Amino acid sequence: MINSGGGRRGVAAPELETAVPSPFPHTATVDPLTGGSGQLRAIHAQLADHFGEGEIPPEFRLLYGAPELLCATWVAVRESLLVDPAPRRDKELVAAGVARALGCGPVLRTHVRALHTDGHPALARTVRDGGTPGEPGHARLLAWGAATAGPDGPPDDRPFAADHAAEFLGTALTAHSLSRLGSALLSARAGHGAPGRAWRLLGGRAAARPGRARAPRPGESLSLLPAAVGPEPSWAGGAPLGAGLAALRCAATGDDRALTDTARRRVQTVVAAHGGRPPGTGSGDRRPDARGWLYTALAGLRGADRPAAAVALLTALSPAQLAASDVEFWRLTAPDGASGDAALLRLAAFGAYTAVACVERTLVAPAPGAGTHPRS
Repeated sequence: MINSGGGRRGVAAPELETAVPSPFPHTATVDPLTGGSGQLRAIHAQLADHFGEGEIPPEFRLLYGAPELLCATWVAVRESLLVDPAPRRDKELVAAGVARALGCGPVLRTHVRALHTDGHPALARTVRDGGTPGEPGHARLLAWGAATAGPDGPPDDRPFAADHAAEFLGTALTAHSLSRLGSALLSARAGHGAPGRAWRLLGGRAAARPGRARAPRPGESLSLLPAAVGPEPSWAGGAPLGAGLAALRCAATGDDRALTDTARRRVQTVVAAHGGRPPGTGSGDRRPDARGWLYTALAGLRGADRPAAAVALLTALSPAQLAASDVEFWRLTAPDGASGDAALLRLAAFGAYTAVACVERTLVAPAPGAGTHPRS
């Protein structure tokens, strides 16, 4: 049997495959303890220490095939969403609003479970069911997160304090990245699990016990990053989250054989023209007429540039429309040695981050500039 990651694996009983579908329909599962690099094992150790072994959310496990991308994503999420001082509940609402607006069920479930863990079960159910929280402040936070994915962007009147802005902006941007990757590359039911254990997601292992778990200390994840990650966003004010976001930009947009300069420029031009937001289809409808925007966007591209740009553009603008045929066509046409799972993850991440960069420009002023944060 040929898996969707392009490799060969043993034949499993059909009834077992039906009963336990993989959360990763396009990539192979990576065991960090037996098949991973030293870098991956170090990242996994920190993830496992926070979530508990076997309870790491699927949007992080998806990235095990590209450790540098996983590392940057984890650091950016941890240093934006999980650390104090801004209320964790409020940041979860913003992230949930992004995931809900982008239609990413797996990432939304992660944030819903975190709200439940944090002691807000009624609020978690409301968010899960697509409702509007009864408390006006909660409703504004959820709506603000959702509006960052809308055609007009969020209102200028932000629902959080100015001195907490970096945490909320970082939370929104990382949620945009993970929600796009999750919608494109995770199965729709990824993240469903045993309720008694699943509520601990993003709350840490201690979260299942009475009382609030200790919030992670800022900067504890920076040791995972390389010594230099490039310019940090000036709006981060030198906080550790700035290093995480800089690393995410570097990992997602660095040189890669999967995209030629021609295809890369086309993706950037098209995503910028849409403001990094979905082009109005608003669904995972894969009928030809629902993908008319994509065919227009690819006009003039030739050879391997066309399927590579298609994967990146779909992940950026309409990730639920990415189909197995899109991935397989890209694999068949990619350069030798550049069609594996790591290349697919980097290609999708380039599309996702290209959209994130557009959203960032609408959320902050001035634009990100050079800045550094010491890591020792």
